[in-house]
Amino acid sequence: MLKYIPNILTVLRFFLIPFAVYYLINEQYILAIIFICISGLTDILDGTIARKFNCITNFR
Repeated sequence: MLKYIPNILTVLRFFLIPFAVYYLINEQYILAIIFICISGLTDILDGTIARKFNCITNFR
């Protein structure tokens, strides 16, 4: 199960992108920044977990 967590975080990051774009278009910059920051945190967690537990997979 642990080896799938980085992939789940990657998919979550993809789902967050439309929300950030939506809020940018509607000039709600605080919410856009929040979604962008959450996306960045998932990227950090993804890499950290993958390296720490050697859970590197091909994401296709």
